[in-house]
Amino acid sequence: MGKHTLEIEYDYSFVLIGISSHEKDYRICWALNNKLELELVKTESLEIKEKKLDNPSHYALFVCNREEEFSEYFLIANRSEKGILIPEQKQMDYFLIIKEEEIKEEKVTDLIKKIKEITFVQTAVRIDASKLKSKQNLIL
Repeated sequence: MGKHTLEIEYDYSFVLIGISSHEKDYRICWALNNKLELELVKTESLEIKEKKLDNPSHYALFVCNREEEFSEYFLIANRSEKGILIPEQKQMDYFLIIKEEEIKEEKVTDLIKKIKEITFVQTAVRIDASKLKSKQNLIL
């Protein structure tokens, strides 16, 4: 009997914004909800099982569905008690993922500008998810 391999091509067509801030996840969530008029709500943590670790790592996850705009927002912590979700972006504390059919570049620029206006945010930058080595950790 022959060997079969399954190749899965993931969709990385989402906007990824890295946020650097030393505040707790619930404070960032609250600030983003107020500044961007979102309704991010804490859900079950994102669980990542790494080959070299026995127990999976858990990363705080907040979700906002905007059905009227056909969009979804996800806020994910980049750090857990066991490691970093995206090691090549270790300077980022959080990631904001925006899944929207046809998001305009002006909207993304405006979102980043508003995030940078939050007093306890050091920086916010757009990141090209397709160029990250550990991008599979961002598949939700």
